[in-house]
Amino acid sequence: MSLVEWTLILAIYAQMAAGGDVVMDWPEVELPPIQQSGTASWYGDGSWHGDITANGEAFDPQQFTCAHRSLPFDTMVLIENPANGRRAWCRINDRGPYGYITEDGEWDFVVSSSPDINWRGILDMSIATAEALGTMEVGLQSVRLRYWTRSLPANFHLAVLNP
Repeated sequence: MSLVEWTLILAIYAQMAAGGDVVMDWPEVELPPIQQSGTASWYGDGSWHGDITANGEAFDPQQFTCAHRSLPFDTMVLIENPANGRRAWCRINDRGPYGYITEDGEWDFVVSSSPDINWRGILDMSIATAEALGTMEVGLQSVRLRYWTRSLPANFHLAVLNP
């Protein structure tokens, strides 16, 4: 144990020995708002380990990363599994999922970000993320995504940055 932990334990013991109540007043953690709900899948058996993701880094199934069709790379999302209450923070580093259901009810695959397509889900997760959320056995899982959106200043113009 560290010196800080021992100091905290001694302070709590001294307060209790003096007959006082020990109140742990932890600051409340502000969660980002729920921005999306939908189905999440995970990448599978890790056979893509080392492949290059859409943002240019090597895929590591043991890192807390995921694929989303439109969120900016490096966005941190809090994924909630409402079935068991588990949560995991994950970083967007790839694009997908791209599986969708055709009008005939069949599964197909297309690389697109169109909101008009009947997508299979909203997120593909790494194995580490799926394990943390308890979704390894079910494959597809209903999830909620929480994240803060970035807002640009009102006078922000991309053209000014790229003259």
